[in-house]
Amino acid sequence: MANEKDILLDAQGDLLFENGDLVIGESLEQEVAMLLQVNKGEFKEDPIVGCDFIKMLKGNVSELELKKVVKIQLARDGKNYDQLKKNIITKIS
Repeated sequence: MANEKDILLDAQGDLLFENGDLVIGESLEQEVAMLLQVNKGEFKEDPIVGCDFIKMLKGNVSELELKKVVKIQLARDGKNYDQLKKNIITKIS
């Protein structure tokens, strides 16, 4: 997977600025996190994007079904689940 560069966001999801300029950098981790966090329908340009990950974790969903949804969403965005799975960590509070 090539190094993907894009505009970076801060921890709150706002545009990241440094010395008054937008920060450009490695964005793969940020893109994957956004796919996991977003709910279907939040992006009007692509209403089926999003894993509904938090909702699924709180629901009665098997690990297999959860992985299937994540794999599909990553593939739709041109990302390979098998290459990224070791970096996907879930925290349930």
